[in-house]
Amino acid sequence: MKTVSFFTALLICFGLNAANAQTSAYIDGYAYSQPQQAQYYTQQAVAYAAPAQTAAVPTTKISDIVSRGVLRCGSDMSVNTYARFVDGKWEGFDADFCRVLAQALLGDSEKIEMVNVGTNDVAEALNGAKIDIMLSGSPSSAALETSGEALNAGALYYDYQMLLARTEDPNDLESYHGKKVCMAADSEYSKNFEEYNSKYNMGITYLTFADFNEAKRAFLLKRCQLLTAGSLLLKGISNSGVKNTKILPNKIAIHPAYAYVQKNNNELRLAVKWILNALYLTEEYDINAKNIKFYSFNDNMELKNLMGEDAKLWSSLKVRPRWLVDAVAAFGNYADIYERNLGKDSEYQLERVEGNLLKNGGTIYPIPFM
Repeated sequence: MKTVSFFTALLICFGLNAANAQTSAYIDGYAYSQPQQAQYYTQQAVAYAAPAQTAAVPTTKISDIVSRGVLRCGSDMSVNTYARFVDGKWEGFDADFCRVLAQALLGDSEKIEMVNVGTNDVAEALNGAKIDIMLSGSPSSAALETSGEALNAGALYYDYQMLLARTEDPNDLESYHGKKVCMAADSEYSKNFEEYNSKYNMGITYLTFADFNEAKRAFLLKRCQLLTAGSLLLKGISNSGVKNTKILPNKIAIHPAYAYVQKNNNELRLAVKWILNALYLTEEYDINAKNIKFYSFNDNMELKNLMGEDAKLWSSLKVRPRWLVDAVAAFGNYADIYERNLGKDSEYQLERVEGNLLKNGGTIYPIPFM
């Protein structure tokens, strides 16, 4: 059982800011930092820890978000990959996409609140109304959706499940026969790796944990030779000061990352779906921050709908009709947002393959906005 010091108890009782308090240690040469239990704090991420039971709350309507004046976006901040607070400003794919949503729903891209939510706490955070939407690298599963815990709002991008190893260890996976891999139990990661291990007769044994953070901790303690997860998560570990690690070249599985909303919130799901589709359509039309003003007042009916000249479709989705002009002018089309945060212009260098447009060899074909 965890104990809480008298001083910490006083901080919690009086609601003082304990979110930035951290304990740091070096584990076998690896810098490792573990946050204390976090509370709400100003101008940075709001940390959310799931309660044992979450009381039922009403579905958060778009009108509720508008009345509140802030959009709450969940993001896994166990690594800095998806969202990070740098020099007084949020950066990362989740932060940019949250801003796009805020522009569409509230008319102001800066009216966002980023909330730190672990992948195991998504349903509780959504249905406890702590967040309006969960972003980050959340995988989809039939169990999550059919149980009614959360509603899939669309794939944000495609990652790959890969393996993290130590620099001094071999690059070929065949050399890890009889070695151990750390992974989250009963997860998409464990299912995919078990299938891969069996298919190629790798002979790698499993060390499973309640969640990814526990698996990561075990890897840092050298209880296993490998750690498996999405490549963005693994690169986030390497980029956060953990030295002497490398990602092996083997792609275990494709790992689509989805957005989620409250289980009964079809209104917000539809808005998010069509906002994301609009970013794809601007890319399809080769519209970007530099030229979007030239596409206003166009004779093309689909562009009239997209740009909000005909406000009917966006208004029916409870989205501000002219949001796209302002959002693309500020952040670019989908390709611009992706490449800047995850792709060739970022430190992660995640090549856009399956998540590319069909005309570019990918699988994405934007739905006509008519």
